[in-house]
Amino acid sequence: MFDVEVPVLIVGGGGCGLAASIFLSDLGVDHLLVERRESTSVLPRAHYLNQRTMEIFRQHGLADDVYRVSAPLANIGEVVWRTSLAGDGPLDGRDLHRMDAFGGRSTAGPYAADSPCPSTNLPQHRLEPLMREHADERAPGSVLFNQVMDGFTQDDTGVTAVVTDRATGVSRTVRARYLLGADGGRSIGAALGVGMAGDGGAFDVISVHFSADLSRWWPGDSVLITNFVSPDGGMISRYGMVAMGPSWGLASEEWALHFHFPAGVTPDLGEDAAIARVRELLKLPDLDVVIHQVSKYHPEAVIADGFRVGRVFLAGDAAHRQPPATGLGLNSAIQDAHNIAWKLAAVLDGRADDALLESYEAERLPTAHRNVSWAMYAFRNHAVAHAGLGLFPGQPPEATRTNFEALFSDTPMGETRRVRADEVFATQRVEYQAHDIEIGFAYETGALVPDGSPPPPRDPMGADYHPVTRPGHRLPHAWLTRGADRVSSHDLVGDRGGFALITGSVEDGWAVAAKEAADTCGVAITVVPIGTEPDAARYHDADGAWSAVKGIAEGGAVLVRPDNHIAWRASEDGGENAGRELTAVLRRILGHRDTTTTGS
Repeated sequence: MFDVEVPVLIVGGGGCGLAASIFLSDLGVDHLLVERRESTSVLPRAHYLNQRTMEIFRQHGLADDVYRVSAPLANIGEVVWRTSLAGDGPLDGRDLHRMDAFGGRSTAGPYAADSPCPSTNLPQHRLEPLMREHADERAPGSVLFNQVMDGFTQDDTGVTAVVTDRATGVSRTVRARYLLGADGGRSIGAALGVGMAGDGGAFDVISVHFSADLSRWWPGDSVLITNFVSPDGGMISRYGMVAMGPSWGLASEEWALHFHFPAGVTPDLGEDAAIARVRELLKLPDLDVVIHQVSKYHPEAVIADGFRVGRVFLAGDAAHRQPPATGLGLNSAIQDAHNIAWKLAAVLDGRADDALLESYEAERLPTAHRNVSWAMYAFRNHAVAHAGLGLFPGQPPEATRTNFEALFSDTPMGETRRVRADEVFATQRVEYQAHDIEIGFAYETGALVPDGSPPPPRDPMGADYHPVTRPGHRLPHAWLTRGADRVSSHDLVGDRGGFALITGSVEDGWAVAAKEAADTCGVAITVVPIGTEPDAARYHDADGAWSAVKGIAEGGAVLVRPDNHIAWRASEDGGENAGRELTAVLRRILGHRDTTTTGS
């Protein structure tokens, strides 16, 4: 009746869909991925990979390959605002502000302490082919490009889709138990009647991806992004540029220049016009420029009304779209895939009830609201920085130039203007130093058992992260040793869908309880005792980092989900009821409705 039958059909072969394929393969879930494009993205649009994403890549064996070709931390640790890249006028090529960023330079301390993985930079047109290689290797013949899903229906037991090979015109009927829509919002959400609510944006951004040797003018080997605020005024006076590798820092060969036109202006997107625009904006009239792509996108801040309809789930841009500020788009998409993958695996092999899948929306929808609103806030805050320079919309060019002359003047008022500008520019740390936004998000409801403890404080500016083992939070990172081995606490779970139960140095009672719960629920639970003294038989909290954040007594335990979020914790020894309690906890987490637990 059906040409193909698989447990999961993934529609979309961008970063989100490819990530889902990789994770499902590691979890032992057969699947089929179909993508309408002939190849992975040719655009470098998304590029920043934050620490949480790199932790996920580490868990699933991608991180080393990404770091091998991505930008070293030394080449992404600074963001600069300038009047222009070059030029020979008195106001040209002058710095307006410099900010350390992304865990580099002065921000390195907390970023390095809180994660085993530094953030990095790898543009989408290089990341996606790497991810596709991993997906192909783990699921040979199941990652298919140039295939379009023409339509689908669903019933109580699955989804039926028609998939057409665009090269041959041959259609097949695919039957799947679940469908993951990672198609960028092209069709699946609309077909389900799911609305997208939020801010639709006010203008289009033009992106020019080009090659040129800018080593003489780029403002530093540590600079990833340069934002330009031109004293000349004119039609385009605010724009930005990002180094795109494949070498990095001053050696970068490729660049992405982003700008927008005033409302009502229809831009020429041809190659000759793009070359002229690059030379004009950079003030390098003789620059040798090779254009790779000119593209247009519409920044918006919208979120789907729901992330699940029956047996169909929405992820990535199909579920939420945000401006590029803070780089939360691709990172959120990969984290969506990470969240749903282990849950699908648990349900498909019978360990969990379908109710576990309800936690996907319960966890990721509030996270999307936080990320999307933060990205739009950071995006719009650039106007605040411009106001700090004395620049306002509609201001005549001559007034703009007068403001810049006053800003750089060697006068007491010029100094005041510069100090004021620095203070206002510093508020843009909501974009470039958003450490807590990137790794401090937590799930308040979902596949977890709350313990009644209050959440940690959140920095209103998004920078200061407070590691805790409170249920719903990401497992804090701590380096542990056992003999000659050194691992992160994040390495204790593995990539095969099991749970970890982290205990104190005396784990006998919890080991018995874990075996009882594992046998009853059919799940793998690895008991990990962590001691304060060196011992070849157990992990050692060598520098006290785990003791500082574990939030439990020596006899307590922390249950960690397959995605390295905390599911439950017992602050003290569970005693003779530990097995019964842990079993009830697991059944609740896995969506079995015929149980209750008091938590701890």
